[in-house]
Amino acid sequence: MANFWTSRTAVITGISITLLGAFYVYQSPTSISYTMSKSTSSDGIPGLEFKLNQDSRNPPSLLVTLKNNSPDTPYTLLKWGTPLDSAALNTGVFKIVDSDSGDEVQQFVLKINRKMPPEQEELVTLAPGTEEELSVVFNKPWMPEEKPAKYKVKAEGSFLGVWDKYGGDVTEDDKNAYNDSPFSGKKFTTNEVVMEVH
Repeated sequence: MANFWTSRTAVITGISITLLGAFYVYQSPTSISYTMSKSTSSDGIPGLEFKLNQDSRNPPSLLVTLKNNSPDTPYTLLKWGTPLDSAALNTGVFKIVDSDSGDEVQQFVLKINRKMPPEQEELVTLAPGTEEELSVVFNKPWMPEEKPAKYKVKAEGSFLGVWDKYGGDVTEDDKNAYNDSPFSGKKFTTNEVVMEVH
């Protein structure tokens, strides 16, 4: 009889532990759908895509295109630190490698003091399905003088300030606190293009 109660107690204890464990897993904040969305999401901004194409060989220049592929979300972004930045060739946004030797072109990266809050022209708004283009001329003194030449070029970095709203809705407070914008710190990377210099 004592064995019966011992076995029964062991079974009840085992069932209780299993039920408590199942309840804990079910109530855990890390649900299955959360885990799946984390594993399939990228570190970029959904819908925004940078692309590079060569548009001139002499002087060598690349056309930077930023497209908003989102069907319903507008984005306003701060250009600083992106390929759309007027100072992009001074901030190390572009990685330039000699196509033949594989040697990276050494750039003179400058520390730039920016005026706060950012001026309105430092922002760009992309409505759903639209794009922004900028031609970047690679004419800095640190560019090698050898011609003809080919260089592999791509851009990568982090967005400093991006808001999922139109530019007219971005306030002065938003611009002053661009580091607190919803997508600040998200990574971007472009395709790699072979830039020919003649």
